Amino acid sequence: GDDPVCRWFWEVVRENFDQETRARLLQFVTGTAGVPSRGFSVLQGNDGNIRTFSIRDVDTTQYPFPRSHTCFNRIDLPYYKSKEWLHETLKIAVSTPATGFDMEEKMTPR
Repeated sequence: GDDPVCRWFWEVVRENFDQETRARLLQFVTGTAGVPSRGFSVLQGNDGNIRTFSIRDVDTTQYPFPRSHTCFNRIDLPYYKSKEWLHETLKIAVSTPATGFDMEEKMTPR
């Protein structure tokens, strides 16, 4: 679409993430590091229903880092002002071991 954050997200994934980082991103968003053999169109949520990969904008003041909802295969991306900041925060989010449901509180940018 025309949303710059969504466009930047896919550019970062294509241009800056190697296969391992892409797998970590997929794990972060969906709870699994592999794409289903029949493709993204058949991704399932934890309830067994088809839940396509989706991106939602969120307010940066409320959530400074990307958040995932693995039950719904959704990533919430703060509305960043630059592609570089999105890249840095996304890289941190997917490379940091899960610390529970309040990760953004522990990782507030300084």
